[in-house]
Amino acid sequence: MIDLHSHIVPGFDDGARSMEDALEMARMAADSGVTILAATSHGNLSQGDPGACLRDYRKRLAMLRREVRLAGIRLKLAGGMEILLTGETLRYAERHRLPGLRGGNWILAEFVFDIPQARARKRLEFLDRQGYQVILAHPERYDFVQRDPGCLREIVGERLLLQVNKGSLLGDFGGRAGRTADWILSRGLAGLVASDAHDPVLRTPDLREVRELVELKYGREAALDLLWRTPARILKDRGSEQR
Repeated sequence: MIDLHSHIVPGFDDGARSMEDALEMARMAADSGVTILAATSHGNLSQGDPGACLRDYRKRLAMLRREVRLAGIRLKLAGGMEILLTGETLRYAERHRLPGLRGGNWILAEFVFDIPQARARKRLEFLDRQGYQVILAHPERYDFVQRDPGCLREIVGERLLLQVNKGSLLGDFGGRAGRTADWILSRGLAGLVASDAHDPVLRTPDLREVRELVELKYGREAALDLLWRTPARILKDRGSEQR
């Protein structure tokens, strides 16, 4: 399996708190059948110095990759960030390239949970005009989607995919998120499922349970698409980042 959303880089955001936690997360992911894990730390490029933020992220990711190799964990870590789409971030994007997955053109993006639908659509349209391909993180958790999930039909396409969280499907984020996630998968609108892992205890990168659930409820082919085929296709557009 390939997991394109995790917060495994230690000490950078609200994810792994230490290198020990990060290595335990890496082992859990590998043991559950994950071969590639994207280290998508939160990227709020509207605060502080965006350049310094990106340099710090890359330095910490390089250290984590080294420690994973030294520990003999059979897991590849792909670079990328979960970019919070604010007005300031879009102004930054007018002058700079946003960090894509493996240095490519696909970016993982998120909103604040209470963003109005019209504002969310305008920000996604801006990214499309800038030439990005967007993976929208956990749409089932946004208020406007929970109120009207049908609005997603109008934005999903080849250049915008929906990433549903493992925790939503397993009921960890409440009934509304769970029902919305089921609505998205039942109608074939989801592009991929990912862990959005933050730690080795509660929000883990272990994908075994959600893989079994997806196979049971939506079929084996759906599980292959959501947890392997589509993420693999996305990573083929890896730009200049080294493996």
